[in-house]
Amino acid sequence: MTLWLRTLFRNSFFQVFAGIIVVMILGGAVVRFLEPGSITQENNPFWWAIVTMTTVGYGDYSPETPAGRFVAVLIMFAGISLVSLLTATISSIFVAKKIREGKGLEKLDITNHIILCGWNPNADRILDSIGHLAGKVKQEVVMINDLNEDAINTIKNKYPQLKLYFVSGDFTQEQILGRANLKDATTVIIIPHAVDSSVSSPDEKTIFATLTIKSIDSKIRVVAYLVDRDNLTHLQRANADEVVLSDDFGAFMLASHVMDPGVPQAVSKLMDSRSASRFKRVDIPSEFVGKTYDSLFSHFKDHSGSILIGVFSEEENLGIGAILSSDPSSLDAFIERKLKEGGISLQEESKINVIINPKQEYLINENERAIIIP
Repeated sequence: MTLWLRTLFRNSFFQVFAGIIVVMILGGAVVRFLEPGSITQENNPFWWAIVTMTTVGYGDYSPETPAGRFVAVLIMFAGISLVSLLTATISSIFVAKKIREGKGLEKLDITNHIILCGWNPNADRILDSIGHLAGKVKQEVVMINDLNEDAINTIKNKYPQLKLYFVSGDFTQEQILGRANLKDATTVIIIPHAVDSSVSSPDEKTIFATLTIKSIDSKIRVVAYLVDRDNLTHLQRANADEVVLSDDFGAFMLASHVMDPGVPQAVSKLMDSRSASRFKRVDIPSEFVGKTYDSLFSHFKDHSGSILIGVFSEEENLGIGAILSSDPSSLDAFIERKLKEGGISLQEESKINVIINPKQEYLINENERAIIIP
């Protein structure tokens, strides 16, 4: 209780407001004693004092004696000073809050947002794609990194279609994630920083951040970008929902340019967020649940001219990462090596189960959605 009172008395807003109340009461009491007229009736002197201090000056009451007028002058100067201090104090609170927000030091009060942890050249493409995929809705995105204020302002001006926020600090720390309001976020994207001397491998921070986020709230969706494939199992053990490997798509595109010209160009259009022919996910009409894939294909083709290429659903699958122990023993390494040699993917614990071009008699399930090309 004593600490609370001490904090209250040290608050500049409380001090100025208390000063206004004291001057109003003392000034009103002195004027009541000095003035014989209507200003002394009921609570008129206190009303007159506060009206005089705020320079409103209704003129309904005024002192008549020289002594009363002298006190009125003192109340006027005290009032002007205190009201000016009150205005300055309120302004400083908002200015300080704005400065802290610009520096990424303020706790954010937003919900249903995306958190982007880390920064590298891929971050620009990620923000650009999110902005176009969101359409007319301004998606809220919180960036957590160590960029300076000028760089952050440049990024905000570059993507006006997004509602960008900034939190400065290390995204592996709970306090920093708390400032980004992690518990109310929908998805967290983790990408390695372009330069980070604090870790030997950029994937170390990604794995540690995933563990921290999942320990705070296991339901938050985490999509992590991985540089080294050898760290895939460690990231899966950290319970990342989706893992994007840096070498997969790039290697395929390079090989396709050589071996299958035309394929990489088609893939680029299908995955370009600005393309009218990009992949899209849509809801399946309820009347098609339990019906065949062929009937759903005909529905999209006849009604919108879209091509149905597959369906997907979210599932909690048991993957290799859950079977292997948390101790990177020689037995685990042996199992991983044999699985790789046998052509078994270690990325099978994805919670998104995708079926591309199933058989015509495939029956649509209730929890599935469609992937189409418009």
